[in-house]
Amino acid sequence: MVQVKAPSVGVGQTALFIAWMRQLESERPDALFRDPLAVAMLSALSEDPVLADVAEVIKQTHHSARGFPAYFAVRTRFFDDEILAGVRGGVHQVVTLAAGVDGRTVRLDLPAGTRWFEVELPEMTRFKDALVEGSGLPPACGRTGVAADLREDWQSALRAAGFGPGLPTVWLVEGLLMYLTDAAGEALVAGLTELSAPGGRLMLEHRKAAMLEEEGRPVRERVEEQGAKWLSARDDLADWLGGHGWRARVYAGDDARIGHGRTVAPLPACWLATAELTRQEH
Repeated sequence: MVQVKAPSVGVGQTALFIAWMRQLESERPDALFRDPLAVAMLSALSEDPVLADVAEVIKQTHHSARGFPAYFAVRTRFFDDEILAGVRGGVHQVVTLAAGVDGRTVRLDLPAGTRWFEVELPEMTRFKDALVEGSGLPPACGRTGVAADLREDWQSALRAAGFGPGLPTVWLVEGLLMYLTDAAGEALVAGLTELSAPGGRLMLEHRKAAMLEEEGRPVRERVEEQGAKWLSARDDLADWLGGHGWRARVYAGDDARIGHGRTVAPLPACWLATAELTRQEH
């Protein structure tokens, strides 16, 4: 394993926190998934002081929202299953927006010929590229890191990296929309819809509106201690996505139908959606 330095706190602490959650899940005998990239990353960064900060936030989160870490396991498994349904149904192009250190490109059982694009900020893209190369883990598909700011013209960078806008695409928007303003989230969904072809699928996560009110304050404070801030939330995902041409099924994060027997905390209150493209936005 080559030496890998953690990205700056402002860019990477939330991503490192999620990777830690995935490692903890991977260690369980009844794990909903196993993420060797998270294990490799945390091993490589074991002496980095950033991880001490992440560990402290995890302790605080356990205290303020019992069952919160279970949500990350359920969320990951939900999107795993939906992505696999898409690619096994014949969609061989996948795009993750704000990919962080997601390890799906080395751990999912993907069909031959799958191409996966991961759009992230330049610093995180460099970190992830070095991490994947240094881990020595065999790739599950062709992976391309795309350095771009999702608040700007990320579509051009994606096309330049070899993305085929005429091909059906599985889109994953995980752990992102709540950190964007309503206007930026609207532009993001409109932008990916513009690049989508018939047969495309979309998976995304958002916060319930109550999380920006008093009910969500304890968890918001934990998030802000990581240097991040929730800027949006909404309860109309099906109608919202429908207005962009997507037919969606929406689940609460603590819905027992997707929980695989896990007890998920009511806070933070979240939505998970999976959608199929019914028309292309113009």
